[in-house]
Amino acid sequence: MKKKGIIALIIGIVAAALLALSACGIWSSDERFPHDVAEEHGVSGSPDGFLASLENPATDLRRLFDEAKEDGSFTGNYFEFLQALGIEEDEGAAVQTALRSVVSVRAAFYPGLTKAFYSCGAGIVYSLDTQSGDALIVTNYHVVYSPKGSGRETIANISDEIALFPYGWEITGDGIEASFLGGAMEYDIAVLKVENCPELQAARGTVALAEAVSGDSESVAAGERVYAIGNPEGMGMSVVDGVVSVESEYVRFKAADEQSEIRLPEIRISAPVNHGNSGGGLFNASGRLIGIVNGRLEEDGVLGFGYAIPANFALSVAQNVIDTCAANEGKDVHCGARARLGIDLQVSESRGYYSEDAGRMLTEEKIVITGVSAGSMAERAGITPGDTIISARLASGGGTAFEAEVWFTRLVKFDVFLLNIRRGDTAVLTLSRGGKTVEITLSFGSDAEFIPIQ
Repeated sequence: MKKKGIIALIIGIVAAALLALSACGIWSSDERFPHDVAEEHGVSGSPDGFLASLENPATDLRRLFDEAKEDGSFTGNYFEFLQALGIEEDEGAAVQTALRSVVSVRAAFYPGLTKAFYSCGAGIVYSLDTQSGDALIVTNYHVVYSPKGSGRETIANISDEIALFPYGWEITGDGIEASFLGGAMEYDIAVLKVENCPELQAARGTVALAEAVSGDSESVAAGERVYAIGNPEGMGMSVVDGVVSVESEYVRFKAADEQSEIRLPEIRISAPVNHGNSGGGLFNASGRLIGIVNGRLEEDGVLGFGYAIPANFALSVAQNVIDTCAANEGKDVHCGARARLGIDLQVSESRGYYSEDAGRMLTEEKIVITGVSAGSMAERAGITPGDTIISARLASGGGTAFEAEVWFTRLVKFDVFLLNIRRGDTAVLTLSRGGKTVEITLSFGSDAEFIPIQ
């Protein structure tokens, strides 16, 4: 977390009984989960097998296991595969690689004073051009924002004096100069840009940084070992380890302005998270980025633990900001825009399954539409309260080449889907209504179909 203050956390877990009460007399829920509909799409097997088939392997060993199962060279489960190999991953080497993709971040603010105060955090190298020396860094919004004001001619209390420090660099030095490209307070994500930096040009010598290698945060498992890399207390890069306590939950935080409240999907971890860890990376045993560390719980009588925004979600926000800023030529400081359907959602039911092949517990949620706004895209398309969201396919730019079907087995996957839609795209949404499958085609042809993320 940033040095200037603790981000207040309120665990926002809504009891299933409360969800049921809020729905009484409004709509009648469809009975089917996504796996119940999958067979109609040519997918067969048990619920655990269906859920396992949707996962991207979390580690390199899992990839080898899946390849061996596919070509028939191995027929056992994952644990038997590890036993047969008799090897372990070199997690130390993976962490060393991950260190190159994290930077310490220092943001200066001058709120009516001649002397600056600093916010300290970390950031992830999202993209890097070693010819030009340009880079994009993803961090938390609250690392570069101050509710007290910046004290300069800047917009929205964002620092205009941001410095980045790769591993091993002296934090008291000048660092690499960066500027704010855009971001969203409601998602606690900001994108920083570096331009024409000599230290990042391969022609000038060895480049200190490298792009982070993304993992699939949807494949994270409880009990999996993870490493949090950040800038605790603004003292420079450090690594701490722990395990995933909860692979996916929604949590309420106090926003960067210290006034409003935001609700974010989170991975709960046992790794120690301290002031300055915000914006840093959460990596798996293969050194792949699975989250952006953004908070910790601090309550009397509760053993502290940390949170990280899942990489699939955080990087979708970041890419949304980058794309929208490019389309707007940087005119909007927040830049991002999320597809707007005009529906209210809730998880009406959740089930857990154990997969022998995957060697882990898997969770499936039933995502039900509880309300449809009058005059909205959803109402015009015929979406009704009580529909269960099953899956969707997306075609870019009005084309007819649809991407692979996305199955909405967790609510966060639908949130990511909306963030990945751009103007001109077409989506085919599959719903379950009264035990029957309904397909709805949605065209996102104008700005009216999007809502700014701020």
